[in-house]
Amino acid sequence: MTLSDSGMATTLLIAAAWPFWAGRFLPFLDLPQHLALSAVIARYSDAATNFGRFYLLNSHVTPYVGFYASMHLLTQSGLGVVTAGRLLLTLYAIGLPLGAAYLLTTLGRDWRWAVFTLPLIYHANLFWGFAGFLLSLPLFLVALALACRTLSATRPTWPDSCRLAGVVTLVSLFHAQTYALLGACVLVLFAAHWHGWRWAARCAAPFALSVLLFVPWAGRSFIVAPASAATTSDATIGGRPTRSLTRYEPVPVALSAIPERLVGAYTDGSDYRIAAALLVLFLVAVVSGRNPRPQGLRAALVERRGEALSVLLVASYVVTPIELAGQWYVSPRHLIFAALLAPAWIARPAAGSRRVIVPLVAVVALWASVNATGKVRAFQDQVGPFADVLDRMQPGKRVMSLIFDRGDHGPVRYWPFLHWGCYYQVEKGGDVSFSFAGVPSTATAAAHAMPVRYRAGMAPPRPNEWRPWEFRWDTMGAAYDYFLIRGQPAGDATRLADHADLLVRNREWELWQRRGGDQ
Repeated sequence: MTLSDSGMATTLLIAAAWPFWAGRFLPFLDLPQHLALSAVIARYSDAATNFGRFYLLNSHVTPYVGFYASMHLLTQSGLGVVTAGRLLLTLYAIGLPLGAAYLLTTLGRDWRWAVFTLPLIYHANLFWGFAGFLLSLPLFLVALALACRTLSATRPTWPDSCRLAGVVTLVSLFHAQTYALLGACVLVLFAAHWHGWRWAARCAAPFALSVLLFVPWAGRSFIVAPASAATTSDATIGGRPTRSLTRYEPVPVALSAIPERLVGAYTDGSDYRIAAALLVLFLVAVVSGRNPRPQGLRAALVERRGEALSVLLVASYVVTPIELAGQWYVSPRHLIFAALLAPAWIARPAAGSRRVIVPLVAVVALWASVNATGKVRAFQDQVGPFADVLDRMQPGKRVMSLIFDRGDHGPVRYWPFLHWGCYYQVEKGGDVSFSFAGVPSTATAAAHAMPVRYRAGMAPPRPNEWRPWEFRWDTMGAAYDYFLIRGQPAGDATRLADHADLLVRNREWELWQRRGGDQ
């Protein structure tokens, strides 16, 4: 690495993390839910929050425990929940290109081609707010690099095996889907490097701990839960039956949706333009960096492990259901893995005429960072005076969140306000009308990964969060202290004045407080 390479890399990494510090609120759909559960864990014993009244903490080891354990360590060190979340997202942003550089080096490629992964930091899954999944991505790249290194040795060394065991176990603790895809990639690597059954036994040992941790959760989620889900219903959303679903998409539909599912989060389409520029530079790099094909199938597979794995990951996107065991948006998450491995197709180093490609991609990366920063800042205007609304609310209460304007007309189109009421829990404690702690345990695999659940009988009655107009005062209203509204109310929300007092009406926000004793 030259001094200029080091300086460029440092600048790009700082720029990559900057959007996560550009505003108080981040436009990531599920992030408020994850921050709220982190607040429950961090302040569970604080009587002022009332968390102990509403919730219980789970002791099971699950594929989400990595994120929540990391948040807990940071909050116990003195950081606030929101700041801790920003710090983990910063580590994700920095770790993604660094992990890609390490993997490329292990695959015999030029680490500088990892610059292609920088614009991919702001992929669609980020704006869906899949917190644990995001943090699993750099770990996946490092684990894959260590697997390549370990399996390419006739006799793997003890230090390499220990490092691989540690990182693979971390992957299993951050996200189940990432761990499953890592397993599929590792099977391909076993086939490419096969040296007999004794070798296979030695190489399999680093994966044993993660398998032992993962299998009990998988059994509860995909065997026990689906069997019981068909006969249960979730009374908190009006008694509608909840079933364990597995649903596939037609291949043409899945292929046509690739651009949207890889990027496509901005309403102005700017991320498509960034992706197009990145794709053009990538194709130039691939065409100019081709190597002669190795002789023999196995030699070709070893030499082109990265390319083979990227093809596997694209194929897995096509054959995987979009909904599995009630967990939605499964297959689209595979696309980012394939994109992160794409630089492995550039066989030759960034030298000669190819060297100019690196700074050009760096410009695209800076463009992506500046663009994401602008979206976060614009989102603050869309949020408006919500901080003033929070200031009017007392701690430890229960809040009905009725979001009629989910925010998809702003800079980001993935409904960033849907779970916005969870910021009350982050700041003040208490409970909200929809919490991930209340995902029906028999309905989705994700439910079995949550570290927090409601105490028996404490889950509040509520409408489906996507249908706030189904709120009914006579069956739901008395359970709540506050009613937080964004957008134009409909249904019983238009008649809150009959039962509650208006505390705040400011731009898109309304805050009502139930009158004492009013049933």
